[in-house]
Order: sequence, then C-alpha cells, then structure tokens
Amino acid sequence: MIYQKSLLCISISLLLASASEHVHADDIEHIEIRAERMASDLNSIARNVSVIDEEMLNTQFSSAQNIAEVLAKTVPGMAPPTPALTNFGTTLRGRNALVLIDGVPMNTNRNISRDLHNLHPSQVERVEIFRGGNALYGSGATGGVIYIYTKSGQEENEATSSVELKNGAFTLSQSLSGQVNDWLYRVAGSYEKVDSFSDAEGDRLAVEPSQGDTFDSDIYSFDIKVSKSWDQQQLSMSLLGYVLEQDTDFASDPSIKSLPYINKAQSIKGLQLDKQNQINNLVFNIGYQNQLTEQHALSANLYYRDYDARFAPFDGRPFATWNHLAQTYLESSNFGAKLTVNSKLSDTIELDWGVDLQDERSEMPVTTYDGEVYDNSGFLVFKETGDKAFVPEISHQTSAAFIQVRAELTSEFGLEGGVRTERIDASFDSFNTLGKNIAISGSSYEYDSTVYNLGVTYDINDSHTVYAAFNEGYELPDIGLQIRYASSQFDLSQSSLKPIESSDREIGWRGEIGAFDFSAAYFISESDLGRVKSEGMGLSVSRNEVEIDGVELTSAWDINQDLSAEFSYSKINGDEKAQNADAFQQMNGFSIPPSKFTAQLNYDISSAWRANLTVMRSGEKDYRIDAKNAFGRREVTSYTIVDFNSQLELEQGVLTFGIENVFNKQYFPVYSQLQRNGNNTSSIPGRGRTFSMKYTYHW
Repeated sequence: MIYQKSLLCISISLLLASASEHVHADDIEHIEIRAERMASDLNSIARNVSVIDEEMLNTQFSSAQNIAEVLAKTVPGMAPPTPALTNFGTTLRGRNALVLIDGVPMNTNRNISRDLHNLHPSQVERVEIFRGGNALYGSGATGGVIYIYTKSGQEENEATSSVELKNGAFTLSQSLSGQVNDWLYRVAGSYEKVDSFSDAEGDRLAVEPSQGDTFDSDIYSFDIKVSKSWDQQQLSMSLLGYVLEQDTDFASDPSIKSLPYINKAQSIKGLQLDKQNQINNLVFNIGYQNQLTEQHALSANLYYRDYDARFAPFDGRPFATWNHLAQTYLESSNFGAKLTVNSKLSDTIELDWGVDLQDERSEMPVTTYDGEVYDNSGFLVFKETGDKAFVPEISHQTSAAFIQVRAELTSEFGLEGGVRTERIDASFDSFNTLGKNIAISGSSYEYDSTVYNLGVTYDINDSHTVYAAFNEGYELPDIGLQIRYASSQFDLSQSSLKPIESSDREIGWRGEIGAFDFSAAYFISESDLGRVKSEGMGLSVSRNEVEIDGVELTSAWDINQDLSAEFSYSKINGDEKAQNADAFQQMNGFSIPPSKFTAQLNYDISSAWRANLTVMRSGEKDYRIDAKNAFGRREVTSYTIVDFNSQLELEQGVLTFGIENVFNKQYFPVYSQLQRNGNNTSSIPGRGRTFSMKYTYHW
C-alpha cells in the first residue's frame, strides 16, 4: 500500500492513507518510518513522503518491470517511466534524487543515471521516498531521497519459491530464512530471463540505442543477510549482488533516422557485438545499533560497494571531442562509514547528530571499434580495436558532520532545524583525451558545503495541520563530464566545478474530513548553479541558474470497508538562465516532466482476494524555444495508461496476476517523445498489453 503524508524537514514521516485501513489522527504516532535519522514519534510533520510497503510492491511489480517503473507510476512529483535502462529524465521535483539501498548510496561521482537499476524486485521489501531537497544523507538529494529496504530474515523458519511468467520474460526465485541459535538469517537468489516485448501494434520493440535496455538479457541476483540481537544491541551483516548481462542480435534500425518525427523505432536483426549492456553491483554492509542509555541510542554502518556498468556503443567520429566509434563502461568502488547518535534531551526535545565518511574511486574507459567494418555492415557489426582512456580515475573523499534537533514546543506547534557541513577532496590522474589526444595533467581540488534546514508545523485541530519548511540540499558536480573534454590548461581548482546548492521552500496542509484524507504542498527550489551541462559534445560546458516550483495534491477515500481509492496530482515548472544571459527560459523535458495524475482503486473481494486498478496520465507540454526542436525540447503529447493487478491467497501459496496497459494503447513515453539520441531510433513506444502470472509457495 502507498501512503501520502508530510514530514518535518527530513527527520520524521507518517503515512496518510492505506488502501485497506483508514488512518485517523490519533493513530499517527503508531506509524513508523524506518530510515535511520528519520524516526520519531512526534505528531508534527512537514514534508511530503511516500511509503510503498511489501504488499503494494508485490502487487505493482506484476504490471511493472523494475522498481524505477513502480515509483514513476505512483509517486507524485516523479517523472513518468522510461523504456530504457536508466533513470535519466526520471527526476524528482525536477532534480536528481539520492538512492540508498539499506543506507548505502547508489550514486557515483560519474553520474551514469542507473541508480534505480541496481537490485531485483525480488530483493525489495519497502521503499520510502522523501520529496524535496535535503542533505541529511549527503550529496545527491537536491530532489529528494529514495530509501530502499531489502528483505530480512524472520524468526520462523521458512522457504519460499516463486515462478513468474510474462509474455516477454520469466523469473525463478528462491529464499530461505529463519533462526539458528540467536542469529536471524536470509539467503535468497533469483534468475530472470528477459526476451523481448511488443508494442500495441504487435511489433517487437526496438533496442534503446542511447541508454540501453534489458531485452535479451539474463539477470541474476542474490542476497545474504544475518543479524543478532543481545542486551539492547544488534549486529547485522549483509551481502547483496545484482548482475545484468545483455546478449541480443537486434539493433534499432538506423534507416528510420531519415523519416519525419515521430516515427517509431524499428528492430533489425544482425547485430554483432560481443560486449553489450551490463551491470554488476556488489554491496557489503555491516550495521550496529546500541541503546546506550534510556536517552541515547547509537547507529553505525560500514559499507563497501564494487560496481561496474557498460553502455551501448556511440558513433562519436563526427565530433572532434570523441573521434572514435566507442563504447563507455564505468568501474567504481566506494568505501564508507556512517555514525548517528539519537539523544532524547527531554520528553519534547530530541537530537540527532553524527558523522559520515566516504571514499569513492571511479574511472570510465572506452572500448573502441573499427569504423570501416561498422559502416560496411550497415551499422550492425562491431569489431574491437582496443580500450582507451576516456575519463581517468577520479577520487572523491568526503567527510561530514551534522546535527538535527526536533522539538514539540506546545501541543500545537512543532519545530525542527539542523545543519550539515561537508568537506570534499577531489582529484584525478593524468591522462590523454580520447578525441584530440591532449595530455591532461592530474590535479586536485578541495571544496566544502554547509547547508541548513528549518521547519515548523501547527495543528489547527485533531484533523488539520499546516506546515512551512526551508531546506537546503547539495549535489557534487559531475567532474568526469568536464575533464573528458578538457583543454591542456585544465585544472580542477580553476574550474567552475562547485557543488550545486539548492534552497527549497515549502508550505503544506493535510486534513481529514470524514472518510477522506487530503494533502497539498507548494514548493519552490532555487540554485545559482545547476548541473554541469555538456553542449555540442563537449565544445562548451555550462552551469545554469535554476528556478523550479510546483504543487502536489493527494487524497484518499475509504468508500466502504472493502473498497478504497487514492488519487494524486503533481505539476512542476522550471526555468533556467545561462551564464551571462539576461532572461530565463523554461527547462527541457528531461528535467521538468509534464503534469501527472494517478488514481488507484483497491478492492478486497474477500479476505484472501484483492484487486487493484492503477491509472496514470501524463500531460502535454511544449518544451520548444521559439518553436524550435532541440535536445529535450519537443512538443510532448499526453497519454493515459491503465494497469490491473490481483492477488489471491491459496491454501498452498499465493497467486498474483497482472495486466499492464489493459486497453493495449499505442503510445510514446515522454522519454521517447523527447528522443534521447536526437532521432527516431530512440522513439520507442511503450509496451502493449502485457500479461503476467506469478505463483509463490511458502514451505
């Protein structure tokens, strides 16, 4: 089930509504947010939050391919789903979101936009989405935080087997969990075979040529988790793995480029490419909690992440900064530590304080290919000619300290405020640029960021609360995007690579009238520097001033004991001003999505049989400047998609059934209409009517 509510700054959250149970004001304190640095039993909250629990995940996954699609379909303020293996364009409130898996950050200093594609649906237990900029978890959360929890062991010994069939994929998964002596454990693994999907006209969907996709892929996942509790202490250790390997014979037909906009991309067989889209994500995490005294609790994490990802080849020969037919791949390692102490100073005042340390190193070489062989084959055959440097090894070492205080000033007023300061040491090795073979000397740079937050709530009565909040977030700049196109005089200390520091202001209201729950929020987000933008394949790099505002509305209605409905609407506007420009212009569609409306109808047919109907409508928006098409600037048309999901508990297991795109509508997602690679080869329609059936047996 999904709940919509608001949060005081970023430290607490409560759910607004349940598909099967109405949440009244006097029940709020019993609803738990699990994220460390977030927990509180105070009733006053002042930030919009979405919580997706295991029951809703199990339902929604039957009509979605991954966690990114579930979030994009259901979370207000989040851009609609894309057909690609990327969260590029899947912004939250017009900015990037920080993705955490069990507290471990999934972002990398070379922003490759695959943060939401690093674990399998079978591994996910719960997701908490904190909307709006904040810095409590560090860099990357200018749009919010997406906190993903993986499944844990239970005291009761249990084995679970499941098989899922779709017209385009099948999945097998197995898990064992239970208790041995004082240790809880969970051991699980899954295998998914993805073939291909068709559009509503019955044609095979083309391979996405820019960011990649999962067609003709083998996907493996495993997770091992153990924990032990004693004397108000807990030790936990986990190992999570996710591997995606693509091996397809199909490409997006290049002949479609010459046709007018918008003609759908076509599949063509004959691709010969040994190294294709790939993801390898391995995370080792140790957690320790200790209730030191009645007033003080400690939480610590030590983690290591090893990660690599490969993308589709790109013909960069026409561009001097590339001058190669090449395929990028990322290799990254990340070691970090977190310490949080919660101190209850009184019955009404609470303090969170702590430190974070992180050391990330990443590089992005390229595999080059023979251009003549490629041209003569009709752009289908790739013959390797060796690997070269593209982005050298970049080191990011960060150290941060934070303090956050929450206070219940009176029975009506709540207050929270905090500060986080972070120091960043960045450096890179000497290398030669790919396109012009310019020798670039390694250099280093130290910079820092200090951000603040403040929020206040007022309970008008037991049924209505208003709030106002000010939050600052920050995001480290993508150094690799600039140095890969650097000139011989480039030096980090003389560059414009300062952090993005966003200032967010938000006001909101939530209320309850009979069987209806409502919430409304209006926000403004501003930054003097936006993301590093490469234009003309590196011929120029810019940082634009950004102004974003938007509104989010949610409601929930318990029609009767068995039937409930939930609705949400979000609309975001964004403008940017280039350096030395006099006026603002609207931001492109990869940053600011069209308006989005969602509706869910939940029906408990019986105590063992539930059904869900989900509707998502993406609005229309013209992103062009002076009616001219450009990157991310097209006139986007609206579309509506309806999904159906049902779950039936049997005597010997659980049967889940889903239909994606019930009415088999032919449509182009926003991502496809904007044409990520600038032509029809990335104009990929959404999936047509897709059936799925999953059987889960608990031993």
